[in-house]
Amino acid sequence: MAKYELLTELLDLPNVRVTHYQLVGQQRLNLFIESTLAAAVCPDCQQISLAVHQVGEPQLLRDLPIWGRRCWLQYAPRRFKCETCATTFVERVGWRESGLDYTTRYEQFVYERTRREPLAQVAQTEGLTEAIVQGIFERGAKKRSFNAATPA
Repeated sequence: MAKYELLTELLDLPNVRVTHYQLVGQQRLNLFIESTLAAAVCPDCQQISLAVHQVGEPQLLRDLPIWGRRCWLQYAPRRFKCETCATTFVERVGWRESGLDYTTRYEQFVYERTRREPLAQVAQTEGLTEAIVQGIFERGAKKRSFNAATPA
């Protein structure tokens, strides 16, 4: 059994494992995670690449609370080099959109709260700025209206 298998299971993100954790005061939990996938798909030629070119700088991403604590994931994205077309590319993960400092499920969680509660209240309880919460609300509303307009 891996050392942090229980935390990995509780985190419930596809293709990642918890390597260690850090409690920060009474309110915060940092989980250090890494990919369990040995390969990535090249976005240019769609071939599978096994060649990790380098590992990027660690990034902190906000995620859903765990055990009543705010949860942050520390994740270092890997850059692959395609053996077929020689392109280097950063692996894509389904639980995060590039350029955002939070997981997609955390974004959905905050968006759902903004549909029921004032933005300022959500910002305060989540420890976010009102501008960030406003941005999450606008992105969620845009996605929702796009999905409603798309025929099934």
